[in-house]
Amino acid sequence: MKKEQLEQEHCPYCKRHCSLKDPHCGKGKTLAKSMSEKVKVLGDSEKEALKKLQSELKLSLLYQKGMETLSKKAEGKDSGKLIRSYILNILVEKNGITSKELKEYSGLEKEELKKVLDKLEDKGEISIKDSKEKERTIHLTQKGEQAVLLQLPKDKNAGDRFFSVLTEEEKGKLEIILSKLIRSRV
Repeated sequence: MKKEQLEQEHCPYCKRHCSLKDPHCGKGKTLAKSMSEKVKVLGDSEKEALKKLQSELKLSLLYQKGMETLSKKAEGKDSGKLIRSYILNILVEKNGITSKELKEYSGLEKEELKKVLDKLEDKGEISIKDSKEKERTIHLTQKGEQAVLLQLPKDKNAGDRFFSVLTEEEKGKLEIILSKLIRSRV
């Protein structure tokens, strides 16, 4: 359509009013050149850049909508309890872990982790001991083990949570991707 418009337009500068497709005067040639640059079709590199941008925008929008959905599902639930349960589950697998290792493994910020550990220690679900290298090690207590057992689903539908629609492979990939995004702090 742009080419048709270019073909239909004529030079407004000289008396001949020749077509801007093949102008005769200098001003007409300059005008035709500037108009053809405006009509220029995107090159492969621009198309690829736009495709990447579209992908980034789509992912950002999906991430935002996903977070809104998850936070709506979690409304009324204690998010602190969710984090405490997460830490207890880590300790089942890695009992005696240092606080530094737990920070790296969990992905929680130092202040947030300290708050959670203090709460778990107050509840008697963990014990924190100083070791020889000035590192604090965290151990699951018997009460903590019982708290972990209470998290297990009682029937087959009790385990349906936010991510139940994903396969284990998809959950693993999502975990890797989200961890990478969090570490990049973009």
